[in-house]
Amino acid sequence: MKKRFLSSILCMALVSSLLVGCGSNSATSNETAQTEEATQTDGQQTDASGETDENAAADSEAVQDLGDPKYGGTLRLATHISCATPGYTPEITNNAGLLYLTTAYESLIYYDEAGNIIPKLAEEWLPDANEPSITWTLKENVTFADGEPFNAEAVKRNIEEYQSCQRNEVANIKSCEVIDDTHIKMVLNSWSSSTLESVGFFVYYMSPKALEDVDTLRNSSCGTGPFQVTKFEPNVKTEYTKNENYRQEGKPYLDGVVIDVVAEPTTRSSAFAAGEYDIVHMNNLTVANDLINTGKYVVNKNTSGQGLIMTGLIPNSARENTPFADEKVRQAMCYAIDTETLCTALGYGLIETTDQWASRDAITYNKDLTSFGYDPEKAKALLAEAGYPDGFDTILTTDAGSKDMFTAAANMLSEVGIRCEINLVDESTGSSLYQTGAWEGIMGHFASIGPDLGLYMGRHLDVDGAFYAKGIQHPQEALDLLEAIRTAPSEEEKVKLEWDMQKLMYDGETGLALFGKPLFVQNEPNIKYDYVIDDATGVCNSNTWNIENCWLNK
Repeated sequence: MKKRFLSSILCMALVSSLLVGCGSNSATSNETAQTEEATQTDGQQTDASGETDENAAADSEAVQDLGDPKYGGTLRLATHISCATPGYTPEITNNAGLLYLTTAYESLIYYDEAGNIIPKLAEEWLPDANEPSITWTLKENVTFADGEPFNAEAVKRNIEEYQSCQRNEVANIKSCEVIDDTHIKMVLNSWSSSTLESVGFFVYYMSPKALEDVDTLRNSSCGTGPFQVTKFEPNVKTEYTKNENYRQEGKPYLDGVVIDVVAEPTTRSSAFAAGEYDIVHMNNLTVANDLINTGKYVVNKNTSGQGLIMTGLIPNSARENTPFADEKVRQAMCYAIDTETLCTALGYGLIETTDQWASRDAITYNKDLTSFGYDPEKAKALLAEAGYPDGFDTILTTDAGSKDMFTAAANMLSEVGIRCEINLVDESTGSSLYQTGAWEGIMGHFASIGPDLGLYMGRHLDVDGAFYAKGIQHPQEALDLLEAIRTAPSEEEKVKLEWDMQKLMYDGETGLALFGKPLFVQNEPNIKYDYVIDDATGVCNSNTWNIENCWLNK
C-alpha cells in the first residue's frame, strides 16, 4: 500500500507540474546566515598554535599520491547563482554570494571539514561575556591586493562600513578599540553567543584605500584573497586573476578563475558534459542525478554541515482572522504531509529528511522530541476543532525549482481538506514575498539550519527579522526563549535552551508550528572532472571553496 501510494504521489506531482508550467529557478534561500556545526569558543581563548594550513580540505575522492601541485591554468565553474557585486562585500547579503566572496576576500574565521571554527585572518580570539567583548589577534604581514596593510585599523574601518550598510551581523558591536596593529577589541552592546560567528565569518575585508571609491569597487575587488576580479558582467560572468600579494607563499596555483552564470540546469549540464566547464554547481536534483549516474565525474560532498539549507512549508500566521492564525490549523498542516514518501519519490537520495530546525546529526537536534508525524486523520480532527470541518481553500506559493515537491505536498494537504492552489513565482518575486510577509496561505520555506538557533532561527523569528518574519506571529514566550539562547553563559546551557526551542516549535502535541513543516535538508552537489584537485567546493561550507589550494592535474 505504501509503495502504491508513493507511486501515485510521484505521478500526481509530475502531472501537476505540467499544469503549472515549467522552469528552472533555484530553490535556495536568499539569506545571509550560513550553517554551523562549529565548536563555539564562548568565554575561552582559542589558539591557532598546532593548526596546520587553515585552508586545507580534502576532496571527496580517495586520497592518492598525485605528486606536487602543478601551476597554471584557469578553472571554469558554471552555476545558477549570480551576484549584484563581486567587490563591495557589505552588499553581498545572500548565502550563495559566498562563492564570489571567498574567491577574492577573506574573513577572520572559517570552518574545517568537521564544521569546527578555525582561524583565517585571525590567529586567535578571546570572548569576554562579562565586559562584554571579543578581542582578536590578527595575522601578521598580510596585505590587500593593492599593497595596503591588513591590520586592526583596517578591521575597524570595515566594521564601520558594514554598520553604515545596516548589516545585522555587526549591529551588536558598540565600538572597536584598536590596541595595536595586530590586536583589536570589539566592545559589544550586550553579550550574545552568536556574535563571534556573526562577526567572524560574515564580514569580508576590503582595502581601506579601495573603500574611498565604492562605485569602482562594486565592479572589481580588493581583498586579501587568492584571486581578484578582472572582469564583471552582471548575471553573466566574473573573471579573476591570481593575487600576486596573496599571504600564503606559493599560492594560488591557478592563473585564474572564471565563474559563469548559466541559469537553465540542462543547459548548464550539457555544457559541463561537453567539457566547457571544470566544475558545475547543480541545483536541480533530477539533472544532478543524471550526471552522477554516468559515473564519469567526481562529486564534492559537504562534510561539515555548514551552509546547508532546510526546505519546508511555512504558513502565514500573521494575518488575523485567517485559518493559519490558529495553531491547530498549523499543526493540522504538519500532520497532513508524509515527508518520507515525498523525499523518497523526489529526492534521488540527495536529500535528508528532518522534522526540526536542524539536520538530524546536529548538536541542537532534540532527539527526545516526538514531532509532527504523518497522521491525516489527526489533521482532519484538528481542522474540525479549529472550526474547519469541511476544510478551506488556500494558496501554496513556490518557485519552479521546487514545484514537483510542493505540488505533491499540496495534493496531500488537499486530502485532509486544506485545498491548495499552486502559485508559481520567479525567485525575485519569492524573495519579495518572504521579506515583506506578503504571501497568502503557505509558502516554501528555505532556511539555513546552523546549530546556533540564536543566530539562524533568529533571522526568521525576530520581530524585525529579514526572512519570513513579517509573515509569522511572534509569541512572547518564543522571543524570551530566543533571548535566553543568545545570552546563555555556557555552551552546555545554550544547547539545552535550543532543545527547548525545538520543542516549543515542533512538539507533536503542543508545538506552535510557526515555521510549519520541515521537509528535508538539501546539499546542492558540486560535480567536477577528476583532474580538479583540492578545490574543496562546498566541502567546508556549501557556498564556499578553498580555491587557493586548487590545481589542475592535466
